Amino acid sequence: MKSQKPLHIFYLKCLALSLPFLLLVAIYCYEDPFMVIRSYDDYDHCHVELSEGDIGWKKIKMFRKTRHYDSFIMGASCTKAYNCDDWNRYINARPFRFFGNSEGLGDVCLKLQALDKLPGQQVKNLLLVTERSFYEKAHPQPGVMHIMPPDVTGKSFFSYQAAYLQGFLFPKFLLPYLKFKFTNHYDKSMANVIEDEGRSHTRYTNDATLEQEDDIRRMGEDYWKQPHWRKAIAKPQTVHPHAPVIGPEQLTRLTEIRDFCRRHNTRLKLIVGPTFELEQLNSRDLQALRTLFGDSVVYDFSANLPLHDYHGFYDPIHYRRCVGQKILQQVYK
Repeated sequence: MKSQKPLHIFYLKCLALSLPFLLLVAIYCYEDPFMVIRSYDDYDHCHVELSEGDIGWKKIKMFRKTRHYDSFIMGASCTKAYNCDDWNRYINARPFRFFGNSEGLGDVCLKLQALDKLPGQQVKNLLLVTERSFYEKAHPQPGVMHIMPPDVTGKSFFSYQAAYLQGFLFPKFLLPYLKFKFTNHYDKSMANVIEDEGRSHTRYTNDATLEQEDDIRRMGEDYWKQPHWRKAIAKPQTVHPHAPVIGPEQLTRLTEIRDFCRRHNTRLKLIVGPTFELEQLNSRDLQALRTLFGDSVVYDFSANLPLHDYHGFYDPIHYRRCVGQKILQQVYK
Protein backbone atom coordinates (compact mmCIF):
# COMPACT_ATOMS: atom_id res chain seq x y z
CA MET A 1 0.00 0.00 0.00
CA LYS A 2 1.37 3.39 -1.05
CA SER A 3 1.94 5.88 1.71
CA GLN A 4 -0.09 9.06 1.44
CA LYS A 5 1.81 12.31 1.09
CA PRO A 6 1.23 14.85 3.85
CA LEU A 7 -1.57 17.32 3.11
CA HIS A 8 0.76 20.28 3.55
CA ILE A 9 2.77 19.12 0.51
CA PHE A 10 -0.37 19.43 -1.58
CA TYR A 11 -1.00 22.96 -0.28
CA LEU A 12 2.60 23.96 -0.95
CA LYS A 13 2.30 22.77 -4.52
CA CYS A 14 -0.94 24.71 -4.96
CA LEU A 15 0.77 27.79 -3.58
CA ALA A 16 3.73 27.34 -5.90
CA LEU A 17 1.42 27.02 -8.90
CA SER A 18 -0.51 30.12 -7.89
CA LEU A 19 2.55 32.31 -7.27
CA PRO A 20 2.76 33.70 -10.84
CA PHE A 21 -0.91 34.69 -10.69
CA LEU A 22 -0.50 36.24 -7.23
CA LEU A 23 2.55 38.13 -8.45
CA LEU A 24 0.62 39.55 -11.39
CA VAL A 25 -2.24 40.58 -9.11
CA ALA A 26 0.27 42.29 -6.81
CA ILE A 27 1.77 44.14 -9.80
CA TYR A 28 -1.71 45.16 -10.91
CA CYS A 29 -2.65 46.50 -7.48
CA TYR A 30 0.64 48.34 -7.04
CA GLU A 31 0.88 49.83 -10.52
CA ASP A 32 -2.87 50.47 -10.95
CA PRO A 33 -2.40 50.70 -14.74
CA PHE A 34 -6.01 51.70 -15.48
CA MET A 35 -6.12 54.27 -12.64
CA VAL A 36 -9.20 52.68 -11.06
CA ILE A 37 -7.98 51.34 -7.70
CA ARG A 38 -6.94 54.71 -6.29
CA SER A 39 -8.05 58.29 -6.97
CA TYR A 40 -5.71 60.68 -8.79
CA ASP A 41 -5.40 64.40 -9.34
CA ASP A 42 -4.07 63.96 -12.89
CA TYR A 43 -5.59 61.56 -15.41
CA ASP A 44 -3.97 63.12 -18.48
CA HIS A 45 -0.43 61.70 -18.42
CA CYS A 46 -0.97 57.94 -18.19
CA HIS A 47 1.28 55.57 -20.17
CA VAL A 48 -1.61 53.13 -20.67
CA GLU A 49 -4.47 53.71 -23.08
CA LEU A 50 -7.51 54.07 -20.82
CA SER A 51 -11.27 53.88 -21.07
CA GLU A 52 -11.84 57.48 -22.11
CA GLY A 53 -15.47 57.42 -20.99
CA ASP A 54 -14.47 56.29 -17.51
CA ILE A 55 -11.75 58.95 -17.24
CA GLY A 56 -14.05 61.64 -18.62
CA TRP A 57 -16.66 60.83 -15.98
CA LYS A 58 -14.07 61.03 -13.21
CA LYS A 59 -12.94 64.45 -14.47
CA ILE A 60 -16.50 65.75 -14.68
CA LYS A 61 -17.09 64.80 -11.06
CA MET A 62 -13.72 66.27 -10.01
CA PHE A 63 -14.23 69.67 -11.62
CA ARG A 64 -17.97 70.23 -12.11
CA LYS A 65 -18.38 72.26 -8.91
CA THR A 66 -15.71 74.74 -9.99
CA ARG A 67 -16.03 74.58 -13.79
CA HIS A 68 -19.85 74.33 -13.91
CA TYR A 69 -19.96 72.25 -17.10
CA ASP A 70 -23.20 72.67 -19.01
CA SER A 71 -22.37 71.55 -22.57
CA PHE A 72 -20.81 68.34 -23.85
CA ILE A 73 -19.11 66.96 -26.94
CA MET A 74 -19.79 63.23 -27.32
CA GLY A 75 -18.69 60.61 -29.82
CA ALA A 76 -15.56 58.63 -30.61
CA SER A 77 -11.99 59.77 -31.20
CA CYS A 78 -13.01 61.95 -34.16
CA THR A 79 -14.22 64.41 -31.52
CA LYS A 80 -10.54 65.43 -31.32
CA ALA A 81 -11.27 67.73 -34.28
CA TYR A 82 -13.69 69.78 -32.15
CA ASN A 83 -11.92 71.93 -29.61
CA CYS A 84 -14.05 73.32 -26.79
CA ASP A 85 -12.73 76.84 -27.41
CA ASP A 86 -13.73 76.59 -31.08
CA TRP A 87 -17.19 75.34 -30.13
CA ASN A 88 -17.64 77.95 -27.44
CA ARG A 89 -17.51 80.74 -30.01
CA TYR A 90 -21.00 79.63 -31.04
CA ILE A 91 -22.58 78.54 -27.75
CA ASN A 92 -21.06 80.81 -25.06
CA ALA A 93 -21.19 78.06 -22.43
CA ARG A 94 -18.93 75.86 -20.27
CA PRO A 95 -18.12 72.89 -22.49
CA PHE A 96 -16.42 69.55 -21.82
CA ARG A 97 -15.35 66.87 -24.30
CA PHE A 98 -16.95 63.71 -22.89
CA PHE A 99 -15.94 61.17 -25.54
CA GLY A 100 -15.26 57.42 -25.57
CA ASN A 101 -13.10 54.83 -27.32
CA SER A 102 -14.86 53.87 -30.57
CA GLU A 103 -18.00 55.20 -28.93
CA GLY A 104 -21.34 53.90 -30.06
CA LEU A 105 -24.97 54.89 -29.73
CA GLY A 106 -25.53 52.69 -26.67
CA ASP A 107 -22.49 54.18 -24.93
CA VAL A 108 -23.78 57.72 -25.43
CA CYS A 109 -27.21 56.82 -24.05
CA LEU A 110 -25.56 55.34 -20.95
CA LYS A 111 -23.61 58.56 -20.36
CA LEU A 112 -26.68 60.72 -20.86
CA GLN A 113 -28.51 58.61 -18.27
CA ALA A 114 -25.64 59.28 -15.86
CA LEU A 115 -25.75 63.04 -16.50
CA ASP A 116 -29.51 62.89 -16.00
CA LYS A 117 -28.94 61.63 -12.45
CA LEU A 118 -26.41 64.29 -11.42
CA PRO A 119 -28.17 66.77 -9.12
CA GLY A 120 -28.61 70.14 -10.77
CA GLN A 121 -26.69 69.18 -13.91
CA GLN A 122 -27.52 71.38 -16.88
CA VAL A 123 -26.97 70.24 -20.46
CA LYS A 124 -27.53 73.35 -22.53
CA ASN A 125 -25.72 72.09 -25.61
CA LEU A 126 -24.83 68.66 -26.96
CA LEU A 127 -22.53 68.17 -29.94
CA LEU A 128 -22.84 64.56 -31.08
CA VAL A 129 -20.05 63.56 -33.48
CA THR A 130 -20.85 60.34 -35.32
CA GLU A 131 -19.94 58.07 -38.21
CA ARG A 132 -21.66 55.04 -39.71
CA SER A 133 -20.16 52.56 -37.22
CA PHE A 134 -21.48 54.69 -34.34
CA TYR A 135 -25.05 53.65 -35.16
CA GLU A 136 -24.21 49.94 -35.37
CA LYS A 137 -23.47 49.82 -31.62
CA ALA A 138 -26.92 50.08 -30.07
CA HIS A 139 -25.81 48.71 -26.69
CA PRO A 140 -23.01 49.73 -24.28
CA GLN A 141 -19.84 47.92 -25.32
CA PRO A 142 -17.90 45.48 -23.11
CA GLY A 143 -14.15 45.42 -22.48
CA VAL A 144 -11.61 47.57 -20.65
CA MET A 145 -11.71 50.28 -23.32
CA HIS A 146 -15.42 50.85 -22.72
CA ILE A 147 -15.95 50.16 -19.01
CA MET A 148 -17.84 52.83 -17.10
CA PRO A 149 -17.84 53.10 -13.27
CA PRO A 150 -20.58 51.65 -11.05
CA ASP A 151 -22.35 54.99 -10.51
CA VAL A 152 -22.91 55.12 -14.28
CA THR A 153 -23.75 51.48 -15.03
CA GLY A 154 -25.46 50.52 -11.77
CA LYS A 155 -23.26 47.41 -11.55
CA SER A 156 -21.31 46.44 -8.45
CA PHE A 157 -17.90 47.82 -7.54
CA PHE A 158 -16.61 44.23 -7.47
CA SER A 159 -17.67 43.50 -11.06
CA TYR A 160 -16.11 46.82 -12.15
CA GLN A 161 -12.75 45.96 -10.59
CA ALA A 162 -12.93 42.32 -11.72
CA ALA A 163 -13.45 43.41 -15.33
CA TYR A 164 -10.35 45.60 -15.23
CA LEU A 165 -8.26 42.85 -13.59
CA GLN A 166 -9.40 40.40 -16.23
CA GLY A 167 -8.42 42.88 -18.93
CA PHE A 168 -5.00 43.32 -17.34
CA LEU A 169 -4.38 39.54 -17.35
CA PHE A 170 -5.40 39.19 -20.99
CA PRO A 171 -2.18 38.38 -22.94
CA LYS A 172 -2.81 41.01 -25.63
CA PHE A 173 -2.61 43.63 -22.90
CA LEU A 174 -0.31 42.01 -20.36
CA LEU A 175 2.63 41.14 -22.63
CA PRO A 176 3.04 44.60 -24.24
CA TYR A 177 2.49 46.22 -20.84
CA LEU A 178 5.19 44.16 -19.10
CA LYS A 179 7.54 44.73 -22.01
CA PHE A 180 7.09 48.48 -21.65
CA LYS A 181 7.58 48.35 -17.88
CA PHE A 182 10.84 46.41 -18.25
CA THR A 183 12.27 48.40 -21.19
CA ASN A 184 10.67 51.82 -20.56
CA HIS A 185 10.62 52.13 -24.34
CA TYR A 186 7.66 52.25 -26.73
CA ASP A 187 7.57 50.23 -29.94
CA LYS A 188 4.83 49.40 -32.44
CA SER A 189 4.07 46.05 -30.80
CA MET A 190 2.58 48.06 -27.91
CA ALA A 191 0.01 49.88 -30.07
CA ASN A 192 -3.49 50.09 -28.55
CA VAL A 193 -2.03 49.25 -25.12
CA ILE A 194 0.62 51.88 -24.41
CA GLU A 195 0.14 55.58 -25.12
CA ASP A 196 3.04 56.64 -27.35
CA GLU A 197 2.44 60.35 -26.79
CA GLY A 198 2.93 62.35 -23.62
CA ARG A 199 0.07 64.46 -22.38
CA SER A 200 -3.11 63.24 -24.03
CA HIS A 201 -5.80 65.74 -22.96
CA THR A 202 -6.20 69.20 -21.53
CA ARG A 203 -7.03 69.22 -17.84
CA TYR A 204 -10.36 71.00 -17.60
CA THR A 205 -12.04 70.61 -21.00
CA ASN A 206 -10.56 67.20 -21.96
CA ASP A 207 -9.60 68.46 -25.42
CA ALA A 208 -7.10 66.39 -27.40
CA THR A 209 -3.58 67.85 -27.31
CA LEU A 210 -3.10 67.01 -31.02
CA GLU A 211 0.61 66.28 -31.19
CA GLN A 212 0.03 65.35 -34.85
CA GLU A 213 -0.21 69.07 -35.57
CA ASP A 214 3.40 69.42 -34.40
CA ASP A 215 4.38 66.58 -36.74
CA ILE A 216 2.65 68.29 -39.66
CA ARG A 217 4.40 71.60 -38.95
CA ARG A 218 7.73 69.80 -38.71
CA MET A 219 7.36 67.46 -41.69
CA GLY A 220 5.22 69.52 -44.04
CA GLU A 221 4.10 67.60 -47.13
CA ASP A 222 6.24 64.63 -46.10
CA TYR A 223 3.67 63.90 -43.39
CA TRP A 224 1.31 62.58 -46.07
CA LYS A 225 4.08 60.62 -47.80
CA GLN A 226 4.35 58.12 -44.96
CA PRO A 227 3.61 54.49 -45.97
CA HIS A 228 0.08 54.35 -44.56
CA TRP A 229 -0.80 57.56 -46.37
CA ARG A 230 0.73 56.45 -49.67
CA LYS A 231 -1.45 53.36 -49.50
CA ALA A 232 -4.61 55.34 -48.68
CA ILE A 233 -4.06 57.96 -51.37
CA ALA A 234 -3.40 55.28 -54.00
CA LYS A 235 -6.89 53.81 -53.56
CA PRO A 236 -9.70 54.90 -55.93
CA GLN A 237 -11.42 57.97 -54.47
CA THR A 238 -15.12 57.51 -55.17
CA VAL A 239 -18.20 58.02 -53.02
CA HIS A 240 -19.69 54.69 -51.92
CA PRO A 241 -22.84 54.50 -49.78
CA HIS A 242 -23.21 51.76 -47.19
CA ALA A 243 -26.18 49.58 -46.41
CA PRO A 244 -28.63 50.97 -43.83
CA VAL A 245 -27.66 50.44 -40.20
CA ILE A 246 -30.47 52.19 -38.32
CA GLY A 247 -33.12 49.68 -37.28
CA PRO A 248 -35.64 49.38 -34.42
CA GLU A 249 -33.00 49.16 -31.67
CA GLN A 250 -31.18 52.21 -32.99
CA LEU A 251 -34.41 54.17 -33.26
CA THR A 252 -35.19 53.35 -29.63
CA ARG A 253 -31.80 54.70 -28.52
CA LEU A 254 -32.06 57.76 -30.73
CA THR A 255 -35.49 58.48 -29.27
CA GLU A 256 -33.91 58.34 -25.80
CA ILE A 257 -31.45 61.04 -26.91
CA ARG A 258 -34.26 63.17 -28.32
CA ASP A 259 -36.29 62.84 -25.12
CA PHE A 260 -33.24 63.69 -22.99
CA CYS A 261 -32.70 66.86 -24.99
CA ARG A 262 -36.34 67.83 -24.60
CA ARG A 263 -36.23 67.32 -20.82
CA HIS A 264 -33.09 69.42 -20.46
CA ASN A 265 -34.00 71.97 -23.14
CA THR A 266 -30.74 70.98 -24.83
CA ARG A 267 -29.65 72.46 -28.14
CA LEU A 268 -28.49 69.37 -30.03
CA LYS A 269 -26.31 69.28 -33.12
CA LEU A 270 -25.68 65.86 -34.66
CA ILE A 271 -22.78 65.63 -37.09
CA VAL A 272 -21.95 62.73 -39.39
CA GLY A 273 -18.28 63.43 -39.96
CA PRO A 274 -16.24 63.18 -43.16
CA THR A 275 -14.17 60.12 -44.02
CA PHE A 276 -11.18 60.05 -46.32
CA GLU A 277 -12.53 56.88 -47.94
CA LEU A 278 -15.80 58.71 -48.77
CA GLU A 279 -18.04 56.21 -46.96
CA GLN A 280 -21.43 57.87 -47.33
CA LEU A 281 -24.14 57.36 -44.74
CA ASN A 282 -27.07 55.55 -46.31
CA SER A 283 -29.85 57.92 -47.41
CA ARG A 284 -32.44 55.91 -45.45
CA ASP A 285 -30.41 56.33 -42.26
CA LEU A 286 -30.00 60.04 -42.92
CA GLN A 287 -33.73 60.42 -43.49
CA ALA A 288 -34.46 58.53 -40.25
CA LEU A 289 -32.21 60.92 -38.32
CA ARG A 290 -33.77 64.01 -39.88
CA THR A 291 -37.30 62.74 -39.30
CA LEU A 292 -36.56 62.16 -35.61
CA PHE A 293 -34.46 65.26 -34.84
CA GLY A 294 -35.21 67.73 -37.64
CA ASP A 295 -33.19 69.15 -40.52
CA SER A 296 -31.74 71.90 -38.33
CA VAL A 297 -30.12 69.32 -36.04
CA VAL A 298 -28.61 66.72 -38.41
CA TYR A 299 -25.63 67.52 -40.66
CA ASP A 300 -24.12 64.93 -42.99
CA PHE A 301 -20.52 65.49 -44.10
CA SER A 302 -19.74 61.81 -44.68
CA ALA A 303 -19.10 62.23 -48.41
CA ASN A 304 -18.40 65.95 -48.50
CA LEU A 305 -15.95 66.41 -51.38
CA PRO A 306 -14.66 69.89 -50.36
CA LEU A 307 -13.55 68.33 -47.03
CA HIS A 308 -11.96 65.30 -48.69
CA ASP A 309 -8.49 66.82 -49.28
CA TYR A 310 -5.95 64.59 -47.52
CA HIS A 311 -4.33 67.67 -46.00
CA GLY A 312 -7.36 67.83 -43.72
CA PHE A 313 -6.67 64.45 -42.10
CA TYR A 314 -4.23 63.14 -39.48
CA ASP A 315 -4.83 59.63 -40.81
CA PRO A 316 -7.51 58.19 -43.12
CA ILE A 317 -9.98 58.03 -40.21
CA HIS A 318 -9.33 61.15 -38.12
CA TYR A 319 -9.81 64.60 -39.58
CA ARG A 320 -7.97 67.68 -38.34
CA ARG A 321 -9.04 70.51 -36.09
CA CYS A 322 -9.14 72.89 -39.06
CA VAL A 323 -11.80 70.64 -40.62
CA GLY A 324 -13.74 70.63 -37.35
CA GLN A 325 -13.64 74.43 -37.38
CA LYS A 326 -15.10 74.52 -40.91
CA ILE A 327 -17.85 72.11 -39.91
CA LEU A 328 -18.77 74.13 -36.82
CA GLN A 329 -18.95 77.26 -38.96
CA GLN A 330 -21.42 75.58 -41.31
CA VAL A 331 -23.47 74.01 -38.52
CA TYR A 332 -23.90 77.21 -36.50
CA LYS A 333 -24.11 79.76 -39.32
